[in-house]
Amino acid sequence: MTSARWKFFLDYEKEEKWLNDMSAKGFAFRDYCFGRYTFTDSEPGEYIYRIELLQNYPGHPESRKYIGFMEANGVEAVASWFAWVYFRKKAQDGSFDIYSDIESRLIHFRRVATTYLTLGILASLFGLNASLQWLFQTWETPDFLPLLLASPLLLCLGGACLFLWNGKRKTIKRLKQEQRLKES
Repeated sequence: MTSARWKFFLDYEKEEKWLNDMSAKGFAFRDYCFGRYTFTDSEPGEYIYRIELLQNYPGHPESRKYIGFMEANGVEAVASWFAWVYFRKKAQDGSFDIYSDIESRLIHFRRVATTYLTLGILASLFGLNASLQWLFQTWETPDFLPLLLASPLLLCLGGACLFLWNGKRKTIKRLKQEQRLKES
């Protein structure tokens, strides 16, 4: 049986944990589209899920080659959203980690941190712009209500993305320290 759940995440690690929790309850993730997760019934804990931010969109030749490599190793690309790809592997096949070394983890966390920083700055700037425009509008101006609603939403989104960026920045710093310890 197929079911859908609506949920929004900014932090992909929390999203990944939720997908694995759903798998433990017997829901196999099948598709994603703007907050709508589609599941089918499965054996509890049948799959392990991982989410990865690719360097390019999934249709790009390099990404297709990488996804093909993953599939050749028993990993299925279940869904994608922009450059994010949702992978899964049968739990009975053993543990499932995409990154086997510190360097590959650093590359991924840098990519994610850059994405959060860019989104945070853009949303904050658009929110600030909407706030300034709102200050100089009157109730009779047709744009007044959209600006009133957009301003705090964009500022909150920008703040949330910058908060997530800071967390990834700290993870990168920790991974660099681990890497230095291993090299010495």
